[in-house]
Amino acid sequence: MNKCLLVFYSHTGYTRRVAEQVAKRAQCDICDIQERHPRSGFSGYLRSALEALTGREPALQEHGHDPSRYAVVIVGTPVWVGRVASPVRAFLSGHPLGEARMAAFCTYGGNGAEKALDMLAQLAGKSPVSRLALTDSEIDSGGTERKVEAFVDTIRAALPT
Repeated sequence: MNKCLLVFYSHTGYTRRVAEQVAKRAQCDICDIQERHPRSGFSGYLRSALEALTGREPALQEHGHDPSRYAVVIVGTPVWVGRVASPVRAFLSGHPLGEARMAAFCTYGGNGAEKALDMLAQLAGKSPVSRLALTDSEIDSGGTERKVEAFVDTIRAALPT
């Protein structure tokens, strides 16, 4: 089994794009969090905001990964109303990381990145070995390579040899 697992949720594709870059560079297993009831259109955005504000957690599909069996778990989330996306919150509440170390990244359009990263740490019960926040415009421009590389280098240093 791989030493590293990347867990992420992406609604619009930004977090997925970063997750794929990180997973490729870090050579880790990847777990794409999927909901039982996908969200779409305006009602999907409204549901996202309400869940972020109220703390409600959606039902998730099974995925077959046990984060506690990895040395490092990288968690990626979009920022919803300055908070961690509800599917990521649901994943972390149902899948303790055990002894695994944690790294965190988020993607965002406006603000709230630091707050969301702090929330990820709180939800996981761990201080991240590395943190990364990327704006949607940075991702669109392709200007993420150096930041992703530095993020992954820090993670690699936390992996057991």
